[in-house]
Amino acid sequence: MMKKIITAALAISALALTSCIGTAKTVVAATDVVAKVKPVNTAFEWSKGGEFAYLYLQTFDLAESKLDAIASKGTSQAVCIDAPFLLIDPQATTRFFTEVVEPGTAFRIDELAGFSKNVYSERGITFLRACSERGLMVYLLANEKEISVIMQDLREMQIEVMSCIIEGEISPGSKAQNMTLTELKNGNRLGMILTTSLGEASGFTGMTDAMRESASQLYEEVADKLILFPNPAFN
Repeated sequence: MMKKIITAALAISALALTSCIGTAKTVVAATDVVAKVKPVNTAFEWSKGGEFAYLYLQTFDLAESKLDAIASKGTSQAVCIDAPFLLIDPQATTRFFTEVVEPGTAFRIDELAGFSKNVYSERGITFLRACSERGLMVYLLANEKEISVIMQDLREMQIEVMSCIIEGEISPGSKAQNMTLTELKNGNRLGMILTTSLGEASGFTGMTDAMRESASQLYEEVADKLILFPNPAFN
């Protein structure tokens, strides 16, 4: 009788062990499948909705409302624009970061322009015309090689913009100095800078890292010259 009980117990244990092994294999297999699925980047979800579009238009309205005051200074004031994000169609920019590159990945401006099929923001073009009507020089925050196609497209729209002289490489982890931006600041000609990143402020404030410096110091240096737009690549 004792032998039968022991035999039965061993049989049950073996069956349980087999079941556990099978379950473990199933879990591993499921994990493998999950790992192959690209995770959803929630940073882009808000930029697909109406909130991003509303803020984008509202910020351009704010910037344009300041143009008369800038032009009244009468010292060849300039407006600087972070061209790839603000002049390219914002919906195309969102798709570019969703389908082509990951946030923080280096990319060339002409890649974004090509992806958008050189479709520009209607609101951005209206702002450029408003600058032109007031005699304000517009600089795009990039060197001529990077934005030659954009400059040509704008020229065909009867809109003249200037490129910048930049020393160094503009890419994540690299340092670049915008010589044109510095020259405009030193000559008291920098009227406004439109961008999606506080990092651009370091180009004319002398702050080593504008995103990590004191907010009060940044405001004291920049005052109302910096217009910060929502960034389509981050929430």
